[in-house]
Amino acid sequence: MIALVVGLLIVGGLAILYQRVDARSRIDEAQQADAIIVLGAQVSRSGRPGTSLSARIDHAIKLYKQGYAPYLIFSGGLGTFPPTEAESMRRVAADAGVPASAMILEDESHSTEQNLAYSKKLMDARGLHSAIIVSDPFHLYRAEIIARDLGIQPYGSGAINSPNSVRPLDRVYYTAREAIALVWYYGTRIVGEPTWVYGILKGKI
Repeated sequence: MIALVVGLLIVGGLAILYQRVDARSRIDEAQQADAIIVLGAQVSRSGRPGTSLSARIDHAIKLYKQGYAPYLIFSGGLGTFPPTEAESMRRVAADAGVPASAMILEDESHSTEQNLAYSKKLMDARGLHSAIIVSDPFHLYRAEIIARDLGIQPYGSGAINSPNSVRPLDRVYYTAREAIALVWYYGTRIVGEPTWVYGILKGKI
């Protein structure tokens, strides 16, 4: 009986988090900020951004050209295929006419927490405090929580054309994954982070 109650509480908690993640994904909070942080995703075998990363960088470039922020911070290290996620984004932005002076590369991170923590160091060095965070819509709720914990004022803006968000089954899967990742994030704030388990469970999202 106790196990059943505990199980129901866990399921209920995850359902609430799922709803919050999904609700947040449907709102674009882009506004004037010091920078635009683009969170990394997979680079394809060709060296070009994968489908999700391509949607993110295209959205970020659009925001930059609309004058929302003077800097683009490309965040993401080396994955399965070179170059780094940050460099792959830089090439696309350069081809789109974004000047080198507006681009800041963070090419060491391999997780959402690292994306934002390492980007925060680059922001601090330049006196930047607020950022539009660009990622897949389902990623924004957790990314904003992490950013606030780090001292960044975040304004999430989702790349709504990402296939992971457009395809219904993918959207459900990744939204559920984010709910679980939130439990993990809160848990590690309390008991610490076993990095080997972290790598297995979360990968590079």
